Amino acid sequence: MATKVTIKNLEGTRDFYPDKMRWRNWLFNLCREVSERYGYEEFDGPFLESFELFAAKSGEELVNEQTYTFETKGGDKVAIRPEMTPTLARMVAAKQNELRKPIRWYTIPNIWRHERAQRGRKREFYQYNVDILGVDSIDADAEIMAVVIDIMRAVGLDKQDIKVRVSNRYYLEELLNSLGVDLSLKEQVYRWIDRIEKIKPEAFRANLLEVGLNEQQVEGLEARLRSRDFSGFKPLEEFWEKAKQYGYAELLEFDPSIVRGLLYYTGTVFEVWDATKRFTRAIMGGGRYDNLVNAVGGQPLAGVGIAFSDVVMEEMLTQVGKMPELPRQLDVYVAQYSAAERPESIKVATILREAGLKTELNLLNHDLGKQLKAASACGARFAVILAPEELARGEVNVKNLLTREQFSVPLGKLIATIKA
Repeated sequence: MATKVTIKNLEGTRDFYPDKMRWRNWLFNLCREVSERYGYEEFDGPFLESFELFAAKSGEELVNEQTYTFETKGGDKVAIRPEMTPTLARMVAAKQNELRKPIRWYTIPNIWRHERAQRGRKREFYQYNVDILGVDSIDADAEIMAVVIDIMRAVGLDKQDIKVRVSNRYYLEELLNSLGVDLSLKEQVYRWIDRIEKIKPEAFRANLLEVGLNEQQVEGLEARLRSRDFSGFKPLEEFWEKAKQYGYAELLEFDPSIVRGLLYYTGTVFEVWDATKRFTRAIMGGGRYDNLVNAVGGQPLAGVGIAFSDVVMEEMLTQVGKMPELPRQLDVYVAQYSAAERPESIKVATILREAGLKTELNLLNHDLGKQLKAASACGARFAVILAPEELARGEVNVKNLLTREQFSVPLGKLIATIKA
């Protein structure tokens, strides 16, 4: 006798049952529709990359704490992708001279991060990324934000639900310089600014002092991080002006504490947040990375992009009551009076499918009542019923499962009747 073994899902991973597949497809089909409306093309890359691609470009926490790594049989150290931007940069660098500029690409890869599974965060998730490369001006930053704002609106989120917190790495660099902070310390300072909302104020100050700032510099930095005035800083002024032209400036909020944790960001950085503060982490984030393509072997090429995961979006839509109901949709369920009609049922189902109608064929020897219940349960709009008497006249019965109306139709007019 075989031993029974119960196999459980791995912590932090997800099983996509059909209802979840409908939700994920709905979300990412909207992303595709909006992206392509702006002229972006879909791309994909490998699941595995060289560990060095992420080690030098993505930041200590993501690489050392959250990336799944292993050695191949040949001794190469590889990583399961924890993000997609380094892969994008590597791919662009490989064919940089062949690609038309600007490069407008989007992708929806499966991503893995080794972190504690919690609300809005899983070890395995799908992530929408949209990027534009080859544009030095703020026009690229503004267009990327326009794309994701349109996606937010498409899923039902607007100004009462979301806000976009914006800053700029060069603004922060000027801020540190004005306080007399040694700029060789900036990456360490950025790391703690990025965590300012996750730790207590006294811990924030203590960590900055440990990095090498003095008391006066820490106090000055805290005061400036609370400021909402970016007057005189041209890149942010230009970004706000472009946002007005696109019609989403009312969603923006200047927040100098937004730095993003990844090392490769250079200019504008932005995060989308829940305006009601019920969800306490960013819904999406991104920014400008003008040095990344060059860093992975290509020629200097400006870039800017943003990304969000299906896990965070599902949590956000659920909490604001805008998670869509997505029942299964089927055009036709083919039922038969008895097993004797099965051969004709197969022929009818085949004809319906060839006409582009989503059709399910009854394969179980249930009575007609159970078949019609199954037709309603599976979301079919019509049931086509084959019975001996109607078949002898070259007809089938059609039942509208919404109105409950039933009528006979000649086989030659079945497709036209259902499509009408």
